[in-house]
Amino acid sequence: MADSTIDWTDETPRPLPELACLAFPDGGVTGETLRRRARQGKLPACRPGKSYLASLSDVRVMIEKTRVHPAQERAPHPTPIVPNSLGLTEMDLSNRALDQALAAKLTRPANEAKRLRDDERAKYRQKKAERARGAPK
Repeated sequence: MADSTIDWTDETPRPLPELACLAFPDGGVTGETLRRRARQGKLPACRPGKSYLASLSDVRVMIEKTRVHPAQERAPHPTPIVPNSLGLTEMDLSNRALDQALAAKLTRPANEAKRLRDDERAKYRQKKAERARGAPK
């Protein structure tokens, strides 16, 4: 009788759900995830029929290609050596200008509302004075 055991290697094509269990035993990645990666071209796979097949080594290559490496430390932006006549850096000047613009924008509606209230009060007083002059008591 022939030996029915299969010699599985990392290059043996396997169904994606099986590969997900082998490559990610803790879960988090499913066969559906690997199928999406294959359709995106991130995982080399073949499709003989309706199911996708890939090898374990292909999954490992995909993992290495998509691995996120920490960003290298960047040097902070240099501050200007010669400050302006006020002794402020360009950042300080731009922050002050922004603060002034925001303050003007925020106070404009309040000033406008106060002006409208004052106008209405003046009209009311004027009408009241006209009525008082025209109607004797």
